[in-house]
Amino acid sequence: MKKKLFVVSDIHGHYTEMMSALEVAGFDATNEDHIFVSCGDLFDRGVENALVYEFVTGLERKILIRGNHEDMLHKVLTSGAITSVELYNGTDLTVMELLGEEALDSKGCFDREAYSETVIELTAFIDSMVNYYESDGYVFTHGWLPIKWQDGRPRIDAMWREASAEDWKEARLLEWQQFYDARIMLEGKTIVCGHRAARLGHMFDDTRDHNCSEPFYGDGVIAIDAGTIRSGRVNVLVIPSEG
Repeated sequence: MKKKLFVVSDIHGHYTEMMSALEVAGFDATNEDHIFVSCGDLFDRGVENALVYEFVTGLERKILIRGNHEDMLHKVLTSGAITSVELYNGTDLTVMELLGEEALDSKGCFDREAYSETVIELTAFIDSMVNYYESDGYVFTHGWLPIKWQDGRPRIDAMWREASAEDWKEARLLEWQQFYDARIMLEGKTIVCGHRAARLGHMFDDTRDHNCSEPFYGDGVIAIDAGTIRSGRVNVLVIPSEG
């Protein structure tokens, strides 16, 4: 029997919406043929980050792809301080949920030594995430694939699978709609990604409502970020897989 991938992205601490969408999609954590896939950004902005963390760490069959918000959380955990960038993106909410509301002082700092056990656990969790997952006809990632410039134009790096950690970190910030518009695609594969809302698909489909948060199915790309904070929903893409 084929495995089924249940793919989500950009949950951003919205556990209730995620679980509701997974239930509708038919996901069963006890089913050995069901595999949970996250295309990144599990945390920040929402108020159920601890529940999201508890859920994904408790899953036996999962593929967790690292997003730019995981990068931010990792930076905060290793530095012990939240800057204006992380504050703007809601990382402080995640830290207070996972470490405790009392963890942050008035300057947005916390004592790493006092919370060392949890910090080690969380950083190890993020470090265990992958940059991408490749299946039959798909590549799952967060923003896009690493880019190299050739003849004055950006192209997907021919060696993207072996790209450096820094190149992948930059790729997590790339926006699918820009590269789709320029037709900088991956030959023979469909890229499944998040990072920027699927509602931007109206740029390429005149029949699509500007506020439609359902997945955008393009030629060689499926964008699944439902913009949960705005839409109040999570997209779950179900893909059969031989892998």
